[in-house]
Amino acid sequence: MILKVLASVVLIVLLLSMFTSAYAMWNDRLKANIKVSTGDLDARFKCFKIITCGCKKPPSTYHASGKIVNNGKKFIGKFENVYPNWRAVVALVIENTGTLPETLIKVNVRVSGDNDILRIFEYKVCVLGPFGRKIFDSPYWTRLNHDIVNNVICKRRLVLDPREKALVIIPMEIHGFSNSTDLKMEVTFDFAASW
Repeated sequence: MILKVLASVVLIVLLLSMFTSAYAMWNDRLKANIKVSTGDLDARFKCFKIITCGCKKPPSTYHASGKIVNNGKKFIGKFENVYPNWRAVVALVIENTGTLPETLIKVNVRVSGDNDILRIFEYKVCVLGPFGRKIFDSPYWTRLNHDIVNNVICKRRLVLDPREKALVIIPMEIHGFSNSTDLKMEVTFDFAASW
C-alpha cells in the first residue's frame, strides 16, 4: 500500500514537471532583466578668464565679471560702463568630463543690452583644441592676451576624448560711441556623441 502511494506521488511530480516544462516550451517566454550601458556624455565649462584690451587704461567705472552656472553648462559675463573702442576677450575652457568621445557642434552666444550699444558691438567665436589635461596649468594660460588671441586659427568642429579640454575664445569690440554702456553675455554649447 505504501509502495502504491509512493509510486503515485512520484508519478504526479513527474507529470507535473513534464506539464510545466511543456507549457514553458509552448509559451516560448523567457523573462530577464538586463541593463546595458555604454558610457556617459558630459562636458562642462571648467574655468574662464576675461581680458580687457586696448591702448589706454580703462576708466575706473568700467567693470567686467563672469560666472559659470548650471553645473558648468553656462557662462554669464557682465560688462559695465564699456567705453568707445573698448575691446575685451572672454576665454573659456570646456572639458569632456564624460566617458565617451564628444563632438562640439556649436557654441551659442547670446548678447543683451540696449539696441544703441548692440548696433556697434561685434564679436566672433574661435575654438582651439583638443588639449591634454595639463595645458591650462602651463604659463600659456596665464600669459593669454589679446595679441595671442588675434593670431589663433579657428575650428568649426572639434572632437574631445574623455578628459580632454578645448579653449573657446570670444574677442569682442565696440566700434564707436553709445549712450548705453552695459552688456550681458551668455555662452552655452551643444555636444553630440562621436563614435
